[in-house]
Amino acid sequence: MKKLHFKIGILTALGLLLGACSEDFLEEKPKGAVSEDVLSDESGVNLLLVGAYSRIDGYASGEAGGTGGASATNWVWGDVTSDDMHRGDQTGGWAPINLIERFEVDASNPWVDELWVANFDGIARANDALRILRQASENISDANAAQLEAEARWLRAWYYFQLRSKIEKVPFITEDMVASEVSNDREIWDDIEADLQWGIDNNMDENPEIGRASRWAAKALKARVHLFQQEYSEAKPLLDDIINNGPFMLMDHFYDNFDEEKQNNIESIFEVQYTVNDGAGDANSGIDHRTLFPRGSDIGLCCAYSAPSFDLFNAFKVDADGLPLFDTFQDELLLEDYGLLDTDVFAPTDVALDPRVDWTIGRRGIPFLDWGPMSGGDWMLDQAGMGPFLNKKIMFYKRNFKTISISSPTWSAGLNGNNWRLFRLSHVILWRAEVAAAENDLETAKNMVNMIRERAQDDMVMGKVNNTTFESGYVPDIDEDQPSANYNLGLYTTFPNVEYAKKAIYHEMRLEFALEGMRFQDLVRWGIEEETMNDYFQSELSGGKLPWLQGASFTAGKNDHFPIPQAQIDLQPGVLTQDPAY
Repeated sequence: MKKLHFKIGILTALGLLLGACSEDFLEEKPKGAVSEDVLSDESGVNLLLVGAYSRIDGYASGEAGGTGGASATNWVWGDVTSDDMHRGDQTGGWAPINLIERFEVDASNPWVDELWVANFDGIARANDALRILRQASENISDANAAQLEAEARWLRAWYYFQLRSKIEKVPFITEDMVASEVSNDREIWDDIEADLQWGIDNNMDENPEIGRASRWAAKALKARVHLFQQEYSEAKPLLDDIINNGPFMLMDHFYDNFDEEKQNNIESIFEVQYTVNDGAGDANSGIDHRTLFPRGSDIGLCCAYSAPSFDLFNAFKVDADGLPLFDTFQDELLLEDYGLLDTDVFAPTDVALDPRVDWTIGRRGIPFLDWGPMSGGDWMLDQAGMGPFLNKKIMFYKRNFKTISISSPTWSAGLNGNNWRLFRLSHVILWRAEVAAAENDLETAKNMVNMIRERAQDDMVMGKVNNTTFESGYVPDIDEDQPSANYNLGLYTTFPNVEYAKKAIYHEMRLEFALEGMRFQDLVRWGIEEETMNDYFQSELSGGKLPWLQGASFTAGKNDHFPIPQAQIDLQPGVLTQDPAY
């Protein structure tokens, strides 16, 4: 099912007393409104449901989410807030994100409001579909009605998860409530679980049309919700069911999960569907992350937001056995070409790295998919302020430029039809490893982690770049038969204790899921956010690097979540109350 970006209004007609008018106007429908009677059949409910799906990328033209504050990639709330990513572009742009990265957020930050409004719009659309479904029940078979309800509840649960994983005090509004009267004075995790369990219990389709949520997607999201509450025994059977009974398999290559030519593949459980060049302008593209692509004359996109950190790059270091350096990767921090011009002589480090690094991070002297070698700071705007690295997971192949990316000229030529994978089997496998570690089942935990590592062992980026400068007009000198860097990835022989297992699993999640918007919320649910973030700031900013970020710090109990937007409290005085931390 392709994404259709439209908004269907369910409007209540108001009687207007207009002098000298006949009573005929009382029978006329307002222009632009859709009668609930027209929608009270299966086709109408489906239209409402498509409208609810269309909000899943966090974007709606001209409405909240237009700048990316509710993006499905979660790049600001899950990555910029973590040790994985800097804001990118230049320090003078998008000041609200600067404040988010420095943990100086208050209730007036417009991106907090955007996060809230965009997701509640999705909730309202799901509630509209559920409400009209009740009215249309006589016109829809029981089986089809159950499937429509399961999908609407899944969508509502997803939007609430997006909110609750970032904001602690969220009102849970259903289709039969008056929204303006619902307070945020109780926990809502159980409500989210109930919506997902409803679909699981009522035979939600396991293999629906592409783009629709399946029963497997319900189980994956419900397991994720349990993990946020450390409910490992509840998450375990859901994860086991997906792994053992689901139709999913790991793709042959790590990067297959980010390749626009391999969308909706056998590893994928749920993807946000994007399309381009479909007659809808850019409305159905990945417009929620339109600014995350490299810039520069030899690539020509915009705007180099989402800049991977030094810390993330160094986390891919390995020892002689190809295993991560959990406690020492921040020692002797590799800076690559930081502070150098593209015309300065430079060669990438020969320190051994996990090969996933160069499928995840763009760095100088390494092929950037088929766009040629990344040449350095000329592919970004402010290397001194944001570091020398680029986000590679959101990129598309040059061979698909203007076919899987938009063909019409625009300031953001990187808009493309490469889906965003919300849930895939590798997520589930590592979550299952986490559950095993919590149960002291160290053998299962090790085997699950090794399953993911084994897939990546031979996934090397090929093409040794012999150029050391990239002046205008340079001729690439590349040995295609050689790996691009010194790669090594080994398997674990043992997890000797629970502490070691948790370190291995947490680090593996960081490497496998880097730049996918999960990192910060994972740190919080593991309870290691304060130590991790303050160690990160100390390491990342040492030596005067990234001057705009100097002085940033993290305080647990406040910075691990975000406030209720003040604008929303002002709209509902006495109903919504601010988080005491703010």
